[in-house]
Amino acid sequence: MADLTLITHVYNAQGPVDRQLERWKRFSPALLARLQFLIIDDHSDTPLQIDPGPLDLRLLRVDDDIDWNMPGCRNLAAIQSRTEWMLYFDADNIADEAAIARLADALPRLDAQRLYVFRRVENGVDVEPHINTFLITRQGFFRAGGYDEDFSGHYGYEDVVFRTMWRKHVGQELLFTDIAFEQMGFRTGGLNRDTTHNQALAQFKHQIGLPKPKGLLRFGWSEVRV
Repeated sequence: MADLTLITHVYNAQGPVDRQLERWKRFSPALLARLQFLIIDDHSDTPLQIDPGPLDLRLLRVDDDIDWNMPGCRNLAAIQSRTEWMLYFDADNIADEAAIARLADALPRLDAQRLYVFRRVENGVDVEPHINTFLITRQGFFRAGGYDEDFSGHYGYEDVVFRTMWRKHVGQELLFTDIAFEQMGFRTGGLNRDTTHNQALAQFKHQIGLPKPKGLLRFGWSEVRV
């Protein structure tokens, strides 16, 4: 029975997903038996194409075209996850089999009130850990309130606010020094990354005491047969 779900959400990123799938399919059968995979297609222009092979994988697609709907995608994943432990990561962050196996082995010893982050390596050099790559429990996710979908529609700061909400409502963060994700060279082009709107929204949320979000999943979605 699986005890860990690997979760990523994508928009117009078929290439990085293909690379992830290629690596996952090479994992040992014993490790794959402990894992589930959940991919959220955030209304890509061309719907994501998935060949799951031996993977216990589900593909969900957001039906509504909402700019920068990462908060909604992450909420959807948490609601749909069938395991308590969830590993979130952006599609351009990739970990090898040994790292995932080490993580799965560690689960029984981990503190459910902590959010676990990982080293990140780019071109062989350690860089700052990715803010969107972390291990968390479903219980902790919802105790923190989930992601605030007020930030959907504009770029940035939803991740900063979620991590702040975690520390306020749940617990501390811990860096796994012996597990690293590799940063792939990918960036979706043609998108507006102006953070002005969401920066002001984040400041407002702090001023009013960071209330827990209301109204999760403000969009339609469907499961895609793979």
